[in-house]
Amino acid sequence: MSNVHTLLVVWQDKESRLYYHIGTLSYYNNQYEFIYTHAEPGQRKLGDALKCGYMIHPAFPNINKVYQSKTLFPAFDRRIPSPDRSDFKAILADLGLDEHASKMDILRETRGRSASDTYSFEQPLRVGEDGKLHSSFFVHGMRHQNLPDHWPSWLTKDSSLKLIQEPTNDHDPNAVGIYTYGGRQLGYVPNFYSKAIFSLLESGATPLVRVVYINEKSTPHWWVKVDFECGVPALQDIHSDELSPVMQ
Repeated sequence: MSNVHTLLVVWQDKESRLYYHIGTLSYYNNQYEFIYTHAEPGQRKLGDALKCGYMIHPAFPNINKVYQSKTLFPAFDRRIPSPDRSDFKAILADLGLDEHASKMDILRETRGRSASDTYSFEQPLRVGEDGKLHSSFFVHGMRHQNLPDHWPSWLTKDSSLKLIQEPTNDHDPNAVGIYTYGGRQLGYVPNFYSKAIFSLLESGATPLVRVVYINEKSTPHWWVKVDFECGVPALQDIHSDELSPVMQ
């Protein structure tokens, strides 16, 4: 079972396609906890989301409250496959999980995506026991790259990818493109990580990005998943607000 017990609750603005970290879901001491991020503008948190039309979730109406529960909040629980489904074990196997997986594990791997809204649940960048930053995420924006039908032939499991900053990007000055070593762009680092990863690259860090999952028959949101690992030799030179998705 994974030891990841924290997930970023992320909302996407349908017009700008930008993502906002509006809250954090955690599990510890045998209970779940949900809190909103700060409501002040800046850093693409709740305050910025509200300015872009985000509506406070009706299950969590008080933005200043710490919500706690012994069971996963129903608003989130309904986003994961039910154990009563006949294909439940097959779903877990496809996600790389087994019957011992926790609800947080399942929510992490499925991202809790729903066709009816624009929420998702994402892993934070975590500082591991080796002192490096770690995470896993799906490559964003692949459907907008006009990729040829044979794009899966560019990759295999464990393929290494490279990151390239795009400071002149019209939508996000902290955008980071994801490329094959053959120079083909697949998409982007999810933009709720982009400021932190852009800053790491700016400081001279050299992340390792490795393909761990390919499923071209799925929707573009789930085409390619990568593992991210990065040493932080210049962490002291980076402002803490630039690493806001990082959690110990």
